[in-house]
Amino acid sequence: MIETFLSFLPLFSILSLLFLFKKSSIFTGMFTLILTALLAHSPFFHKSTTALLHPMVKTSFTTFMILYILFFGILLFYLMEKAGAIKKIASFISLSTNDRIYQVLILSLGLSPLIESVSGFGLAIIVIAPILLALGFNGIQAALLSLISLCAIPWGTLALGTIIGAELSNVDLDMLGVGSALMSFPLYIYFAILVCTIAAGKREVLKRLPEIIFVSLVLSSSILLCNKYISVELAGLFGSLITIIVVFTLIKIRNKTPDISSTEKLTFIKNISPYLLLTFVLLTSRMIPSFKENLNNTFNIKRENYDFELPLLYSPGFFLILSCIFATILFKLSIPNILDSLKLSVQKCFPVILTTFLFIFIAEIMATSGMIHILSNFAAYSFGAYFIYLSPFIGAVGGFLTGSNTASNTMFIKLQTQTAAEIGSTPLLAACTQNVSSSMIIMINPSRVTLSTSVCKVEKHENIIQKKMIFIVAGTLSVLALEIFLFSLCV
Repeated sequence: MIETFLSFLPLFSILSLLFLFKKSSIFTGMFTLILTALLAHSPFFHKSTTALLHPMVKTSFTTFMILYILFFGILLFYLMEKAGAIKKIASFISLSTNDRIYQVLILSLGLSPLIESVSGFGLAIIVIAPILLALGFNGIQAALLSLISLCAIPWGTLALGTIIGAELSNVDLDMLGVGSALMSFPLYIYFAILVCTIAAGKREVLKRLPEIIFVSLVLSSSILLCNKYISVELAGLFGSLITIIVVFTLIKIRNKTPDISSTEKLTFIKNISPYLLLTFVLLTSRMIPSFKENLNNTFNIKRENYDFELPLLYSPGFFLILSCIFATILFKLSIPNILDSLKLSVQKCFPVILTTFLFIFIAEIMATSGMIHILSNFAAYSFGAYFIYLSPFIGAVGGFLTGSNTASNTMFIKLQTQTAAEIGSTPLLAACTQNVSSSMIIMINPSRVTLSTSVCKVEKHENIIQKKMIFIVAGTLSVLALEIFLFSLCV
């Protein structure tokens, strides 16, 4: 019994420091890391100091893989922002139609997922919230719409959190991607109806419900097909681009397209071309077997002792580097702009990487010392077959507290999958539930809400927005719980 109590202490430390004492993620990670190491070294777990060296090295390798993708994803965003490309893309999309339903579908289910898929960490809010305000939405509407638009986070930063989740849980990445996409189908319908209701009201939504559902299915189907037949990393980027194209097609069919000159169209293509290049090179590397094999076997860092492999030229990080170089040349960015973009990327990246390292290290120590195994046994004994219904709420806690699918998966995905195995459930279902619930609940993370209210200049109404988002998140968790129930009936 004492081992179970001590095993729970690291999780209790994380929850209490973040939620009750409002400490930063870095402080929480450092404090909990020290606590976890001391517990592992205690007579109850019998781990020597040298035994902790293995999880530390393994954590370092995993963190480097994250850094390789994350830094260049953020850098691409800042390079394009310095060039004015992001504003021009947003302006073109927002001015392409006066129809509020189409406007919000393009921005919330198209542009926002596009930016999150490449850069992540809430940067899409900074882009679409000002556009919504310029289109005549009030501050509260703009804040809510920008938060709900963070709906493609399982594939944010080229599916970084999903990749780490698959690696830590020993679940096949393609299966985790496909499972997460299937689980997201009803959620995208839910989010599409929500954003359109906020934008245009219930009556307009009821009139055009089939059209709204169709667009949500385009996004979810595109993401699913890309996960299944192309690559998990490309799914969010591919799905958002397809959605933008489809909505533009619907606008044209309904004859609601303002006069847009050929020059403006070419300018739009130029501004979005770094994303198009990224999509093309990723697609090529995943679809041509010989090219894929050569990239995988060239500059491949392998450490079998730590179950680590990073093919530098096959990783999304390499293609992000190419896109960054392309953007720099295309927009003729000056040296000061490049240096400033690098500086901003380091500032944005450093706390995220440090926090991720700390949480992964904590999880690795807990796994090595047997704490995860003890907790999974306890959860299996306490909840039995009903544990799987608790799974979405565990993922939600991780997403809410950390604001990162990568960090949340690091904390909880091993516990989820091991407990699922203990109770005779499917570890893949637990991993998908963790991945999706963690991602979708990030839209209510305090830092995201604060960012949205700040950009929309409605800081005084932050509590109102937080309460509204709580109801939205409650609906999200209810949908996930219903999905699990229906799955259990089919098995």
